[in-house]
Amino acid sequence: MRIEPISSKIASEIKKVESAKKVDQKRLKAASKPDSTDFSSNAQRLSATRADVDIVSAQVSSEPEIREEKVAEARKKIADGFYNSPEIIDKIAEKLLSVFGVTK
Repeated sequence: MRIEPISSKIASEIKKVESAKKVDQKRLKAASKPDSTDFSSNAQRLSATRADVDIVSAQVSSEPEIREEKVAEARKKIADGFYNSPEIIDKIAEKLLSVFGVTK
């Protein structure tokens, strides 16, 4: 049987305690760092686009679906015969052909 001196037992215990202190200090340093997030440029652009869409949607929803002043103006032009002139009929026909992708 071998008997070890007390000082070697104490030295090993001191090393364990110092090692545990170092681990605790590392944990404290890691825990004291503030949380942070990083977003990719695509995510930032998507967020900005979404905000723009929300703004436009709010503006559109605040407008009435039927603009009464435009309807009244069109009715007056119809009643006055404005749309019966050949020039206007040609312009309207060209516009319709253009909208539907039909060319001359």
